[in-house]
Amino acid sequence: MLPKSSSSSVYSVSDSDSSDYAPSVSETKRSSFKRKRAAPVPTKSRAKTTIVKGALGKSIAIDNLEDIEDLGSTISRRHGMEYHSVDKIVDGKESLLSWFERVREKRGMPWRKKYDPSLSIEEKGQRAYEVSIYTLVHQEVIAYWQKWMERWPTIGDLAKADVEVRGLGYYRRARSLLAGAQTVMGNLKYDGRLPDDPVILEKEIDGVGRYTAGVLLIDGNIHRLLTRLLAVHGPQTAPATIKFLWWIADELINHLPSGDKHKGVAGDWNQALMELGSQICKPANPQCGICPLQKFCKGYAELSNPPPLPSTAESDCKLCAPIPCDIKTDKIPTVMMFPMKKEKKASRVKEESVCVVQWRGNGDQRRWLFIKRPEKGLLAGLFEPPTTPVSAGLSPSERLSASLEALSDYIKITEEDAEGLQTSNRDVGNIPHIFSHINMTYHIHLLTLTSSGSEPPSIKPRTPRPAVWLSGEEVEKANVGTGVKKVWAEIYGSWGSFEESKMGAVVAKKEKITKNKPMKSKSPAANKDGKVVKKVMMPVMPTRKKVVDVVE
Repeated sequence: MLPKSSSSSVYSVSDSDSSDYAPSVSETKRSSFKRKRAAPVPTKSRAKTTIVKGALGKSIAIDNLEDIEDLGSTISRRHGMEYHSVDKIVDGKESLLSWFERVREKRGMPWRKKYDPSLSIEEKGQRAYEVSIYTLVHQEVIAYWQKWMERWPTIGDLAKADVEVRGLGYYRRARSLLAGAQTVMGNLKYDGRLPDDPVILEKEIDGVGRYTAGVLLIDGNIHRLLTRLLAVHGPQTAPATIKFLWWIADELINHLPSGDKHKGVAGDWNQALMELGSQICKPANPQCGICPLQKFCKGYAELSNPPPLPSTAESDCKLCAPIPCDIKTDKIPTVMMFPMKKEKKASRVKEESVCVVQWRGNGDQRRWLFIKRPEKGLLAGLFEPPTTPVSAGLSPSERLSASLEALSDYIKITEEDAEGLQTSNRDVGNIPHIFSHINMTYHIHLLTLTSSGSEPPSIKPRTPRPAVWLSGEEVEKANVGTGVKKVWAEIYGSWGSFEESKMGAVVAKKEKITKNKPMKSKSPAANKDGKVVKKVMMPVMPTRKKVVDVVE
């Protein structure tokens, strides 16, 4: 088990929102790394373990990569595990913190407040809540954080929230925060505040795991930053790499000064590393020239010199994989060699038949049928119109038949209703929707049920998943994904509209902006013979601006 820090600077993010950099559920499982290259030959069938010692007498066991042969030309960078020590990074702490102090307010992030020792215990608890919400929206925009804090300004307000309301349950992380808030407010021992000890936070608060209670959040930016600072070239999502970087995160905190005099340093240190990874040490074109940790960065140093040889044969680094190269060299061409590139997996191709079922009753009464997705997996817990997986190559009528059969599991349909659905069917067409790992095609049908009654067909007592009829106002507030909004826009023009559109989705385009420079008036010029010549000026052609389509 990795060492845990007792720092009060906790940055939490839910492990329910799966991350490539979250530690594996079981750290006892071993895994090996196999490169898809020309005939790699693993020479050993079982990986060994290397013990790395850290600060405060703590150590970590790293599952070694299996030996790999016949990789062709690689950069010669033999080194030992001691090469990846955090000592040089810690040596640069003053440089990093001074830099962060200059840029702290640059992006106007409201959660970035300096540590104030005069705060009361209640105010410190509120501060912890504000930072925990930051970890939810750290990849979003400031406006989202502000909107959240206006709606749920305290952890007590969040605990009373409805998970089905759009804006809270949209992300799995948010639902985890809700569970944690309800735990805190439901137990008197927490006194309405998040625990400031990561160990207690992880152990006792719902929705919090090892990834959530991490003192330094290992997201994509930090993963990239640490691999460059330490020159680690290991498979990004391999358990050994992830385990090592989480241990390094703890080591960095353990090396910081402690005591009342230095309270708040850990928080600034964490935010400084996050800011550095986000704004300076970027995936492409990193700004090494202005990086405050440049002279402490092992990746940058390898542009000029290879790493030192290991002190003993037994200390050879078993974490790093060879870096392929076209020529024989002992220097890397760019720090972008770190982290090791991921092997892209081919996206799965799927198709689904989506039936938007609308009911029309007396007068202007209207309802739409929505089904709730399972609480785990893709689009967990979100609502959607009845959606049925279908095979490729089916005709519209075949897809409709599959959808109607699935629909009969949710609502009571009479023969008259079934005939009406068939007759009312409008085959809207299909749209693509790309997930990170799935290329989805939605085949859209609009079905209309009409009746003279005041209520839509009743939902069956037992259904495969929760189902509900929603009014227009409830549809707008429903917790749905972007795919549903795209489907809706194909039928009604845009999300939140309810009148059928024959034109499909309404796309708003930004106006083309042209800046025609005013022509300067010139007096007629005389040629060498003294004759006045009037110059005819061609109009300046406007510069073409890129037009961006924005789907509302």
